[in-house]
Amino acid sequence: MSTTTTVADARRPPKVSLRRTARPGLLAGGMYHVLPELLRANGDVIDLSVPGFPLTALGHPDLVAEMMVRHQPKYRKHELAIELVAGEPLALPLLEGDEWRRVRLALNPHFTERSLAKVTGSMVEALTRHVDGWHDFVRDDQWIDLESEIATAVMAGMLAAMFHSHPESRLLDDWVASAHQYGAYVVRRVATTPLPAPVARRVRGEKAGLSAMQFMMAELDKMIAERLASPRNDEPDILDVVLAMDFPGKGDYPYRRMRSELMGLVFAGFETTAEALSWTFAYLGRNPAELLRAYEVVDTLGGNTPTYADLPKLKYLRNCFDEAQRLQGAIANVRTARVEDEIGGYRIPTGSHVVFSPIGLQMDSRFWRSPESFIPERFDTDEINYNAFIPFSLGARKCMGSKLAYIEGVLTLAIILQRFRFQLRPGWNPKPALRVSTGLKKGLPVRLTAVAQ
Repeated sequence: MSTTTTVADARRPPKVSLRRTARPGLLAGGMYHVLPELLRANGDVIDLSVPGFPLTALGHPDLVAEMMVRHQPKYRKHELAIELVAGEPLALPLLEGDEWRRVRLALNPHFTERSLAKVTGSMVEALTRHVDGWHDFVRDDQWIDLESEIATAVMAGMLAAMFHSHPESRLLDDWVASAHQYGAYVVRRVATTPLPAPVARRVRGEKAGLSAMQFMMAELDKMIAERLASPRNDEPDILDVVLAMDFPGKGDYPYRRMRSELMGLVFAGFETTAEALSWTFAYLGRNPAELLRAYEVVDTLGGNTPTYADLPKLKYLRNCFDEAQRLQGAIANVRTARVEDEIGGYRIPTGSHVVFSPIGLQMDSRFWRSPESFIPERFDTDEINYNAFIPFSLGARKCMGSKLAYIEGVLTLAIILQRFRFQLRPGWNPKPALRVSTGLKKGLPVRLTAVAQ
């Protein structure tokens, strides 16, 4: 008589006790290294459950792809992700099921290469105008936080590309400061959810976080009102598309839901690109040969402002952007099982959680040559396992805005390198700062010198 093996027959992975396995030095490399170290020491599928929180960790890219691609309908985002919106209606990055598909299908056509090519000119104009203002820093011979300045430039380019909005410099600074404040708040909000409410509110910095959110919402209200009062006669941009969408509900809910979508687009598009660019400059500044090659590539433009058509010539800059994202990496990504499943031969119970570390995958020596080194050309010369390189996630939930991020990232790199050389503050080394997208601890201190035209 034959027997059939079911998921229920599968065993759970080896149990790993954090308390028992915590060894001297495990935390020495910082919290970004804890999960990769545990997986490296105990296998690619381990049980890290604690009372009340059943948790399985995955350490191999094929297993991550099994969950995120082949078994994607069986998993949802962890419930703590709801805390990221601080009480506002959910937007695309956090939606599930039919509503996620409906919104994604409506927005997808406006994030294709063809559509983005049409708005790149407006983006480049905004980026160039802002970066040209950095010559004031050269005249004053001052040290600046390049991470902060890049963030403002990226915000200018993104608002121009998606909304055809061109805020003045002071308002752009307020947008960036609010986005950073809100991002820090939501990370703390997620982390402190298990704490008693009075304690959590103090740790979160709730007053400042909510004030930052309210500022951005108020600015979006103004953009919406202005667009409704004076519609554009050109092709619809992202603002037009979201304004035209039908969001069911009573009272002011449809309006708040629509505004949440706009907020999600701004926040996700801004921080991901800005932080990746900052890490790119951090590593270029520490690698003179790679920086020289980047300048040589930019010189092929002959001093002309880069355009969408120039992107193929700037492939090496994209490699630099990718290599910085690989070294930047997110600390962890968590999914919750909707139904019982089996991954790597092990049982995943319904309602339990599965975690993997993007930075762990992207620094794993099994899949990357000299993983701690900055080697941009690896993306041309090496065989890349793209399940081990997931700055924009993978599968059906891969970030819709990844093409926009690459276009803005590469063109911003070119615009800055055309105009400036930069010197890192002596003794400075890049260290990760825990944010929605991994930032740089204590910023990016540089001194700029103008490139002779």
